[in-house]
Amino acid sequence: MNPDLTQVFLINVGYMLMLVGLLMRDILWLRILLIFSQSLVGSYALLRGDNNMAAWNFVFVGINVARTVRLLNERRPIHLARDQEQIYKQLFLSMTRREFLFLWEMGNPGRSDGAQLVREGELQRDLVLLLSGEVVVRKGDQELARLQRGKFVAEMSFISGEPASANVIADGRVEYIAWPQDKLRTLQQLNPALLVKLQHILGRDLTSKVKAASQRG
Repeated sequence: MNPDLTQVFLINVGYMLMLVGLLMRDILWLRILLIFSQSLVGSYALLRGDNNMAAWNFVFVGINVARTVRLLNERRPIHLARDQEQIYKQLFLSMTRREFLFLWEMGNPGRSDGAQLVREGELQRDLVLLLSGEVVVRKGDQELARLQRGKFVAEMSFISGEPASANVIADGRVEYIAWPQDKLRTLQQLNPALLVKLQHILGRDLTSKVKAASQRG
């Protein structure tokens, strides 16, 4: 091909791809088309001997390649362990699997054998989700409730910021995941939408406990 025609081809196809990319709604396709368009424009600049223009376009190519790889990683299907999948379907369907996994990895697994998890009148450091076993909720000598897998402990303290209103004691061996409340509150800056979803989940959990208590009463 004639060198002049090659340059005309590169610059026109490059700008055409850029135009099509800017019309795309999907950011991934925008990035991919920009990679091709800027590669063509950069090649055109090299043929013209404009090294400055070529360098900038290939810098843009590098940036878009990195962003495209990141987008592809973010869109990969998330596979949860069986236990995580059960908890996700039971409680966290309002979140995406990626959001759930991000939240899960903020927590710390733990276990207790008959120990007291929550003490009445004390500010709670952790939000706890029961994974196995049973805990007893007591106020004084009165047993208020028994909680099993899939129930939160100290969620009222997290929502209100007030001290715990009852004691929670493990009845035998209990396994759980605990999220430091201070760490969860950083979601207000890191991911406010995820924090809102978590608060809705805790609200539903609290409502189900109130209904169960009224039925017992």
